[in-house]
Amino acid sequence: MCYFDYALYRRVKKITFILKIAIPVIIIAYLLLYALTPQSFTPKKPKLITIARGDSLKDIVYKLYHKKLIGNPYLFYFIGFISGYSRYIQAGTYYVSIDKSPAAIYHEFVNGNIARAKVPIPPGLNIFDIASILSKYKITDKKLFLKKCFDKKFLLSIKIDAKSAEGFLYPDTYIFKINSKPENIIKIMAREFFIKTKNLKLTYKDLIIASLIIKEADEKNKKATSLISSVIKNRLKINMPLDIDSSSIYAMNLIMYKKYLQKGDKYKLFLHMKPEYLKIKSQYNTYFNYGLPPTPIASPDIEAISAAIAPPKTRYLYYMASKTGKTLFSDSLTGQIKNIDKYLKK
Repeated sequence: MCYFDYALYRRVKKITFILKIAIPVIIIAYLLLYALTPQSFTPKKPKLITIARGDSLKDIVYKLYHKKLIGNPYLFYFIGFISGYSRYIQAGTYYVSIDKSPAAIYHEFVNGNIARAKVPIPPGLNIFDIASILSKYKITDKKLFLKKCFDKKFLLSIKIDAKSAEGFLYPDTYIFKINSKPENIIKIMAREFFIKTKNLKLTYKDLIIASLIIKEADEKNKKATSLISSVIKNRLKINMPLDIDSSSIYAMNLIMYKKYLQKGDKYKLFLHMKPEYLKIKSQYNTYFNYGLPPTPIASPDIEAISAAIAPPKTRYLYYMASKTGKTLFSDSLTGQIKNIDKYLKK
């Protein structure tokens, strides 16, 4: 005879009912706890991760796990899948840290909080210097940036009718996206240049002079800046060589750039003062050639540009910097020699 234990049946049914509710609740609670809890409570330095267009959620999770930015790739994938985050992730380069929760990481991707960097570009840098700084901050590739700076078709499209972008990249502090296209960076800096100079009657010749001024002058001394402009203009009037070192050094940068394109980082783009620059046969060598170099040699600021456009009337033909940094001017070689003897040969 078979006996039916009704009390046991009730208990089993009740336990089953509780489990049907409890198990999903526990799973959901666990997933929420995982999603909202930082994976590490120790602050970590963020790493860069690039999400390309067309990357699947699996590709993204692999990149994060490969860089040790997530601990459990399966749970991270599951959170992204069931939440629907995966459909709204935006392509770009992001800063990701393991001390953030999975939900916070997905939030960055969905909202397109692309990594940015504050990049100072001081006056007087040339395109080779700027390329190096941008590369250091991971803004864009150095070689691609320089190629775009010499791309005449591209330059014409942004209203730069010149051999290169030299002189048109305005010095300022910018906030750029990490891993930007080089043409976007050039456009931003050139747009700032045109905004700054829109009310000025600026010629290309003035821009070349401004670039020479910014390399020669102490940017803190505005009076010296304008007086150096007058020296350059006075020398040009009497067809006297400018004898400006920085222009001759720029010729070396151009030579090294060609080698850099062929050999890569085996060749350094940026040169210190060396006597070899005086011997280079180039249009930029202002010791051998009369007149201005063919292009600007650096990025001038608005003060240097204004000084180039409207220099004061003087008879100065020479200038020199003393040991204290003071710029001294004279209208004759005799006066220049006296200044050298007095301020440099002590």
